[in-house]
Amino acid sequence: MTKSIKELVESLSPDPWREEAGFSDHVADAHATLFDPAASESSKIQKLSSWIGKNQSCLFGRIAANKGLLRFCILDESLLSESDATIRDKIQTERTIWDAESFDGHKSGFVLAVLSRRIANALPSVELMELARRICELYLLEDIEIDRIYTDWAFLEKPGPGRMTFKWPAGVNYFSSQADKRWWQDHRIPGGLAFSVNSVGHMVKAGLLAKGMEEINAIFGGSDEDWISSPVDSLEKALDLAMRTIGRASETTSGKATELLPLEGKSLPIECPIKLPDMLSGKNYCSYDAYYDTDVTVPSIYFRPDIDRPADATRQSMDFTYLFHNSIDNPHFITMGTGQRIRSDVDPTGTSSAQKKINRKVKRAEPEVIEIASCERLARALSSRK
Repeated sequence: MTKSIKELVESLSPDPWREEAGFSDHVADAHATLFDPAASESSKIQKLSSWIGKNQSCLFGRIAANKGLLRFCILDESLLSESDATIRDKIQTERTIWDAESFDGHKSGFVLAVLSRRIANALPSVELMELARRICELYLLEDIEIDRIYTDWAFLEKPGPGRMTFKWPAGVNYFSSQADKRWWQDHRIPGGLAFSVNSVGHMVKAGLLAKGMEEINAIFGGSDEDWISSPVDSLEKALDLAMRTIGRASETTSGKATELLPLEGKSLPIECPIKLPDMLSGKNYCSYDAYYDTDVTVPSIYFRPDIDRPADATRQSMDFTYLFHNSIDNPHFITMGTGQRIRSDVDPTGTSSAQKKINRKVKRAEPEVIEIASCERLARALSSRK
C-alpha cells in the first residue's frame, strides 16, 4: 500500500553528518525565511528565486530566476500534513497556471518546492527517495520509476490569426538540501526538496517573441510590461551557456560531478555553430562527461549518505547536440530545441502522400499537428483564465 506524504515525512531520520557539518552560509540564510512560519508564501518565493538567481549552478536557472521567468509552487510544512489529494490539487492548480503562462511566453520554467526543516535535515535514504517519488507522482499524475527520465510539456503560441502553437518536452529534475557539501552539490537547493522543470528551447523562442513584441510596441505604441526578453535568444547562445554551466561545476572533495572534455587536437564530425570564447576554446562542444545522468528525474544515487563520490558512480557521456545539430539522426533538435508544432490552421493532409516517403527518423522529428482541444491540459489552462 502506498504511504501518504504525511507518513513518508514522518518516516525520515535526521542526518548525523549534517548536524556536524551544517549548511553553506547562503543555504542557511535562505532557511531562515523558508522555515519561518510567519513568512508569507510570496516572501518564500522571493527568497527562493533570489537564491537560485545567485547560487544555482545552472546558468539557465539563474537567468530564468533573475528575469522572473519561473512559476513556483510552494508546499510548506502545514500543507504536508494534509491529504495527498489536497497536496495534488495545490500542485495541479499551479501547474495549470504555468501552462497558461508558458503558452503566452511569460514563463519558461516551473519549480515545485517542498519546504520542510525535517526534510532538509533528513538523512539521504530510501524513505526520502520514496517521498520524492510520491511528490513527483502527484505532479506528473503517473507512476514514477526510479532512475528514469520523465518530462513535462512547455507550450508557446505565436501571436497572429493562425495561432500556431509549439510544445517542448521540459525536463523534470530533482534538487534537494542534502546535496549541499556532498559530491553532487550542483543539485542542491535550500528548503528541503524540489523538482525543477524547464525547456531551453522554450526560453529561446519566448525570448525572441518578447523582443519582437517590444519592437512592435515601439512602432505602434503600447505597453510591453508583460513581455520579458531574455539574453538566451538563440540555440547557439544556449550552447555557450550549457557548456559554461558544465565547465563551472562545483569542486568537491571528489572533484567535479560533470566535466567538459578536451578536444586534444581532434576534430569533431559536426562543426561548432558559434565561435567559442577563450574559456571554452578547445573543449568538446558535442558531448560532456558526468557521474550521474543529468536528465534522470529521480536518481537513486542521490539517496545515499555518501559525502564523497561512491566508487560505483561511473562516468557517462551526455549530449550537447540537441541544441544545434539539425539532422535526421538527431530528432531531439526539433523536439527539445526548435519545438514541435501542435496547432495550425494549415490542413496537415495536404502533403500526406509525400510524408509517407520520409525516413522514419525524420517522421519522429516532424512537427505534430493536432487540434488544441485534444490537448486536455492546455485547453483547461486556457479556459481557466477566461
